[in-house]
Amino acid sequence: MLLSALARPLCGPQVSPRYTAAQRRPASHPGRLLRCAAASEDEAGTAEGRESAVDLPPLKQMPYRAIAGLAAVGLAGTAYLTAVKVLNLTPACPLNLTGSAGVGGGCGDILSSRYSTLFGVVPLAAMGMLAYGGVAAVALAGARFSAAGAAAAAAAWAKHTSPAGEPEEAPEVSAAQVEGEAPFRTGVLAGGLALASCSSFLLRILATEFEGQLCPWCLGSAALSFGIAALAISGLRARELEEAAAPGAGVVATTLLLLSLGLGNPDLSLASAGYDLDYNLPAVSTQSAPGAVSLAQRLRDSGARMYGAFWCSHCYDQKQSFGAEAMEAFPYVECYPEGLHKDTKIAAVCETAPGGLTGFPTWIIGGEQLVGEQSFEQLEAALARAQAATAAAPAPAS
Repeated sequence: MLLSALARPLCGPQVSPRYTAAQRRPASHPGRLLRCAAASEDEAGTAEGRESAVDLPPLKQMPYRAIAGLAAVGLAGTAYLTAVKVLNLTPACPLNLTGSAGVGGGCGDILSSRYSTLFGVVPLAAMGMLAYGGVAAVALAGARFSAAGAAAAAAAWAKHTSPAGEPEEAPEVSAAQVEGEAPFRTGVLAGGLALASCSSFLLRILATEFEGQLCPWCLGSAALSFGIAALAISGLRARELEEAAAPGAGVVATTLLLLSLGLGNPDLSLASAGYDLDYNLPAVSTQSAPGAVSLAQRLRDSGARMYGAFWCSHCYDQKQSFGAEAMEAFPYVECYPEGLHKDTKIAAVCETAPGGLTGFPTWIIGGEQLVGEQSFEQLEAALARAQAATAAAPAPAS
């Protein structure tokens, strides 16, 4: 049960859901309502309190348990197919209507074809087993976290109820509680998109390479994948979906590209549909933490750069950690300013970056390369090393 569900009976006409500026969640990782009450008298008496409290819509319920159920079914099916592949057995093929000769017939031929392994080594079913298992684990963890948060909020509300039964002051859900659910929501969406993309790719192969043959295992896995993706999308608000569009397209593109390469298909036309993206840089929506603006300015002044791509979710998360106020000084370099299309090349400034780029985001600070998201402490340490190296360098001869 989500806190938004609790808010309906608890917040009558006399109160309204509110956030304070210090508690406001970014739209990309929306959390529960942190406060469900009018501003306190102390807060209302200050300009900051009057200006910082804003009304926000309740968080949509993420159907974690339904997602976990579908993923568990997919996990069982792919585990069976992985065992069949590894042990060189013949899979059971229900609804085999093709009339193919031999035990297993139609779907047995499909499941033993060259399309059943990635790079000719890794069983595709094993990758599916890992994907379904990961989604199930994330969904179950999200369900537990959400239930614990709702229970904590209910208990806190009970402590703030007067003897007459009237609410005295609304409780606050901790920032850690709100921050903690964001990875679960993001995780089930990313997993659902990856599974649905894989199923779309394989259904295309089934229709073109195995025309007239029926593969119940393939169709069942596709149904589960699309169901997981649909449930994950249904648990997000319109603003969340808008901001997840570019990172989600990146997940789809990566999945399709991996399948195109791993299944030995040199024709990337299937993958091109997944990464035909026009340039669209997501807006940073978080509030800058203390020191974030100063750090961004010092990094820029030192010549540091963060190379990234508009569709890269980790690049976006790194910028979100700095906040909107720091973006004016943030030393960001976009590597795909023309969008991501089949024939798009990386920008020249990124192609010639010192040390070469192997992934996004990549920080280059004083000649040192840091790949992936970095904490403020890591960036401060790298900046200090760069400044120390500069100070120790001999002065140029006059």
